[in-house]
Amino acid sequence: MKKRLVLGVMLALWAQLGWAEPTTQSLNDVVVTATRTTGNLQMVGGTSVEVITAKDIEARHLTTVTEVLQTVPGLQLSNNGGMGAPSKVFIRGADSKNTLLLIDGIAANDPTDVNRGADFSNILLDNVERIEIVKGPMSVLYGSNATAGVINIITRSGSQGVHGYAGVEAGTYNTKKFSGGLNGSLGNSDFSLAVSRLTSQGYSIANADNNDIPHAGNTSEDDEWENTTFSGKFDAPLCAAATLTGVIRYADAEMDLDDWGSGYAGDRFDYDPMLWSYVAAPDGKKENSLETRRLFTRLNLHALLFDGQVISDVDYKFSRQERDAYDNDDNDSYDYLGKTDEWSWQATWQVVPSNRLTAGIGYLSESSESSSADEEDAETLSVWLQDQFTMGGLDLIAGLRYDDHDRFGGKSTWRIAPAYQIEATGTTVRGSYATGFRTPSLYELYSAYGDEDLDPEKSRSWELGVDQNLFGDQVVASVTWFRTIFEDRIDWDSSRVIPGMAWPGGYAQLDGESETEGVEVAFHLFADKPLSCRLDYTYNDTEDPDGARMSRRPLHKVHAGIRYAIGDFSCNVDGYWVDEREAISSALDENGNAVETLDAYVLVNLAADYDVNDNLTLYARIDNLFDEHYEEAWSYATAGQSFYLGGKVRF
Repeated sequence: MKKRLVLGVMLALWAQLGWAEPTTQSLNDVVVTATRTTGNLQMVGGTSVEVITAKDIEARHLTTVTEVLQTVPGLQLSNNGGMGAPSKVFIRGADSKNTLLLIDGIAANDPTDVNRGADFSNILLDNVERIEIVKGPMSVLYGSNATAGVINIITRSGSQGVHGYAGVEAGTYNTKKFSGGLNGSLGNSDFSLAVSRLTSQGYSIANADNNDIPHAGNTSEDDEWENTTFSGKFDAPLCAAATLTGVIRYADAEMDLDDWGSGYAGDRFDYDPMLWSYVAAPDGKKENSLETRRLFTRLNLHALLFDGQVISDVDYKFSRQERDAYDNDDNDSYDYLGKTDEWSWQATWQVVPSNRLTAGIGYLSESSESSSADEEDAETLSVWLQDQFTMGGLDLIAGLRYDDHDRFGGKSTWRIAPAYQIEATGTTVRGSYATGFRTPSLYELYSAYGDEDLDPEKSRSWELGVDQNLFGDQVVASVTWFRTIFEDRIDWDSSRVIPGMAWPGGYAQLDGESETEGVEVAFHLFADKPLSCRLDYTYNDTEDPDGARMSRRPLHKVHAGIRYAIGDFSCNVDGYWVDEREAISSALDENGNAVETLDAYVLVNLAADYDVNDNLTLYARIDNLFDEHYEEAWSYATAGQSFYLGGKVRF
């Protein structure tokens, strides 16, 4: 019924496509994620937005999205091993499940994930135009899973003429990467295509440098990773006032994994019934692996109606995410297929030059399939309204949303985000207040460890910040305070007893409130060549209902970045200091003692490149310059000092 309603609205709108004259808009400093409309980065109200451009990515010559997100204040990554291993992102101390990942606007959170979280592994940076990070709750525009923020990875669009590139890279851990792409136009249509293939022999995910877990051959196996990714985008004008855009992204990856037993990682563990526990078994087979296939597709019909006064966007988006896991004996461990289908229509009306009104309606269907469980699904019908108002130095954004979930019924969220610019002093004062909600995942509801009586999580968030331009806009300083309170937060409860299960534990609603509060401080030096730099600091205090800090989230984090460019040569240095973090409650050492904290660490990465001519660039990269031994998750290894050489040919 809901789907027919949405389709009916869309079909009615499609009939209007010829009603407007074409217009053009500059894409300089344009963002879309903060307001779901195309607008200038300086006109997003009190929203905190970070943009990582293709230029930033090229300067660092990084490979994966997780590597580049390390540079963003307020974000912390947790990686269970090396490249390709499952990776989560915490925005401002909130759980990773509160972050919504978009790829060209397509929701990429996996419906089969334990808490519908976003896995940031296996997302390569080839063909990425920019990454927009919105910090702070965005449920009012994006619904569930956006209660801490949104990360939108936007790929390149086509351009005039036909251009291409081919790249090659090799380095430590027998890592090899080949990539290539085409970008251009055919007639009135634009296109962008890219493909990459990466293989790495890797290293043991179970940390061979951790002296508090047993070794004796149980941390000796190299865990390999391979990834093949294809992405494409096309834009085709249908008439003077309408354009059809298509997006496709497919990634096929395989990663060797390690076991977890007795409180730490290892190559292999077998269950010993005499000891009632798992014991290291390094002499057995070690075939543990995970295969993933992820497909994301979008069709967007963009039209100008009523002489360009109304911008209409009709969207269909779908995702298909498969996970097949195998145990150490190469037997099937689990398999999942997660699907999402999303229809939406959004209209933006420029009421007057100072006021823009946006309204939308959407339908989302998500499902989880597995050979070992019944298929489960959920449907949500949503409507939203947003007003963007500017007058003098005031930029105000306010929004309201209503979601009708087929299980939980109706939920309303709202947000207000004003900003005021004092042009004479170069000062901008901004703030926001928002409510949010997250519905339980299909796994949290229907799995053997779930509970069908769970309720949605709710949140309230505040933010206040000041931006100050100094020395003729050569320096920008900013300070931001934030606070979020979560109610009815869902988490693992080790004391919960489930009938028929041998071990206690399951997902439950936590009594009381969980809080995150902190401050972000940043200085940007936008000097002309040859030097520019950035320094940022994040203080983030988290507290669960029992008053304890949440796991894997540092209290302090510092990042410094320096870029030097002169002539055809440039180099980039990024340094990080990450404070100690709480370990998860199940973390133990080899003697069975609880592990309370993960050590603080310092990480320095260096990259340099040289343009041999207009068509050829050579580059080198050193990751973990000082060979720091550290962990983002207890007993899981991270890469040591690593060297990479590469080149890119453009034609």
